[in-house]
Amino acid sequence: MKHLNRSIQLQVPRDFDFWSTVWSSGWCGLAPFSFDEERRTLSRVHGLTSGKTVEMTMMARRGRVLALEVESREELGKADVEEIEGVVRTCLRLDEDLSSFFEFLEGYPDFAWVREMGAGRSIRSPTVFEDVVKTICSTNCSWALTKAVSGRLCRILGEPYSEDLCTFPTPHRMASTTEEFMRKEVKAGYRSPYIIEFARKLAAGGLDVEAWRTSSLDSASLKREIMRVRGVGDYAADHILKLLGRYDFLALDSWLRRRFSQIHGNGETTSDREIEEYYAPFGRWKGLVLWLDMVKERLINL
Repeated sequence: MKHLNRSIQLQVPRDFDFWSTVWSSGWCGLAPFSFDEERRTLSRVHGLTSGKTVEMTMMARRGRVLALEVESREELGKADVEEIEGVVRTCLRLDEDLSSFFEFLEGYPDFAWVREMGAGRSIRSPTVFEDVVKTICSTNCSWALTKAVSGRLCRILGEPYSEDLCTFPTPHRMASTTEEFMRKEVKAGYRSPYIIEFARKLAAGGLDVEAWRTSSLDSASLKREIMRVRGVGDYAADHILKLLGRYDFLALDSWLRRRFSQIHGNGETTSDREIEEYYAPFGRWKGLVLWLDMVKERLINL
């Protein structure tokens, strides 16, 4: 089938660096995202509200310009293009204002590199629903397993775009499955009933998680609301808050604990309390500072 191509350009903030945003988080490797390290591109297969499916590939251009190459089977209208631009802005957090964060870091010379290279953002999904499902799939398992489950969710329950590429499933599609199916086919393990229950609540209109992005609640109160979702514990809620642009909590997992001990503990085991005390001076930014501290080597060697 013939595919149609369309080029789109987006202006980006002065403090935004495309590849550090992509490379700072493993989310770039969770389907339906994919990346090309050599070409420094990020791609995503996405289903639009019009029913059309597109594959969008993002790459940086000179100046404050982000180039999008969009491939589709059908002609895209104005509304489709506007939706694509909105999806990209959300995934790359282009509207997230980090100016106060950079000003705060002026008091910490060890983190001067953050502003200099335009770091601080990391990619997220276009919907809170997708981010919550992926976060649940990342708990108590290896990253390889998380990638495999995310891939199967798309391949088995998403809308196919090509032989190898599929969209992330909608709440309604996921809600139509059974726990047995989720365990046997998707291999989501003990997370299966949590994922299905979450999808069914959204499909039935009983839960509006997209409203979390603009919630007026303080972070502690919003965390309690997030933890009402079955299968979302303390770590998962903290991680979801980071994806919402709230960095009041650390979201400690085994990798972060091990990485902190390597960088600041001479390889010796450190307690969560010690890690909390180390980042406490950073206040509401401590979760973001922790993450940047842990991935600094990865980013400055780009």
